[in-house]
Parts: sequence; structure tokens; C-alpha cells
Amino acid sequence: MKTAHFLAIMTFALMLTSAGNVLAQTETGQGRGKGHDFGKGMESGIPNLTEEQKSKIKEINLVHFKEMQTYRNQLGELKAKERTLTTADKPDMKAINANIDEITKVQNQLMKGQAAHHQQIRALLTDEQRLWFDSHQMQKRQHAKMRNHMGDSGHKDECKGQK
Repeated sequence: MKTAHFLAIMTFALMLTSAGNVLAQTETGQGRGKGHDFGKGMESGIPNLTEEQKSKIKEINLVHFKEMQTYRNQLGELKAKERTLTTADKPDMKAINANIDEITKVQNQLMKGQAAHHQQIRALLTDEQRLWFDSHQMQKRQHAKMRNHMGDSGHKDECKGQK
């Protein structure tokens, strides 16, 4: 039983590693910071998009990504501040809690912006396109949760070894 479980985990890890390598090779230089074409995200696979829909989606994406970048930058600064506050010799819990409140405010704005972006794109689509878009958005979220979960568990294991 343990051998089968171990083999299943190793196979899954190998598949993830292979997929990561393929993605890294195909998306070189295509991140948000370098030459990203804002019209060619998940939306580019939507079936039967008209040129007008593609153009509008590209405009919506550009505005969205600019706005979200501001929030991501704020979140990065707040996370850095959190590290500074929590690692101080004499941590100030009021300051830590206030910073946590600020982090959740920014996360709230990110989530609301993502929801609005999703609905703006849906409004441009036909029923058939909406079905495709919605189903692929769910898959995208599931993959993100899996990546976050695996990253979190790896971090916890590192921390256990340090105690």
C-alpha cells in the first residue's frame, strides 16, 4: 500500500515538474513585466471571438492589469513591512495588526477587481463563449489552489526542520 502511494506521489511530482519545464520553455519573456500581450491570456482560447471582441478584451485587460499592478505593488510593500514588524526584537502587536488590516484591504480590492474584470469579459461573450470561459476559469483557479497548496506544504516542511 505504501509503495503504491509513494509511486503515485512520485508520478504526480514528475508530471508537475515536466509541465513546469514545458511552460517555462514556451513562455520565456512572456510574464507580466516583459512584453506581455494583454489580449492573449486565457481569453485567447475562447472559441469564435470576433475581431471586435478581441480588441475590447485587450483594452479591458490593459486597464485591469495596470490597476492590479498598483495593488500588487502595495501588497508587496505591506508584506515587506510585515516581515520587518514580526521579526523585530520587541514586536509591536498594534502595528502588526494594523498592517494585517491594511493587507486585507488591499487583498479585498484585488479580489473585487478580479471579479469585475471577469464580469466585464463575460458581458462581451455569447452564451457558447461564456460556457467555455467560465469552465476554463474554474480550471485556472483549481490549478492555482494546487500550486499554492504545494508551495505552502513545502514551506512548512522547511520550517519544521529549522525548529
